[in-house]
Formats: sequence, C-alpha cells, structure tokens
Amino acid sequence: MNKQRRTCLTVVGHYVLAGAWALLLIPTLLLWKNSVLWVAAMSLYANFVGHLSAAKAGRAQQEAEQT
Repeated sequence: MNKQRRTCLTVVGHYVLAGAWALLLIPTLLLWKNSVLWVAAMSLYANFVGHLSAAKAGRAQQEAEQT
C-alpha cells in the first residue's frame, strides 16, 4: 500500500471515528442525564474535535505531498 493511499484511509478513519463520537453524544445526553453530564459531554466533544483535527491534518499532509 503506497503512502498516499494509507494517508487517505487514515483521514477517512478519523472522520468515521468523529462521527461515532458525535453519535454517542445522543445516548449520553438522554440516558445518563443524572450523571456527571458536563464531563461526559465535554469528553465526547473532545474526542469528536480531536478526530476532526487529525483528519484535517491528514488531508493537509496529503495535499502537501501531492505538490
């Protein structure tokens, strides 16, 4: 597998994981509302934003390698 394809798969993987974390926010807010909601929501948000940032960095790297 070449480096460009591996980078593309990594970017897609980060988008998929970001989507998974975003979907987990719904049951967190509905089912665990009597728990430490703020900490749970912020943890999910941090994972979501982290994966989006990693995906964006991967795309930037991919574009830099093409030029």
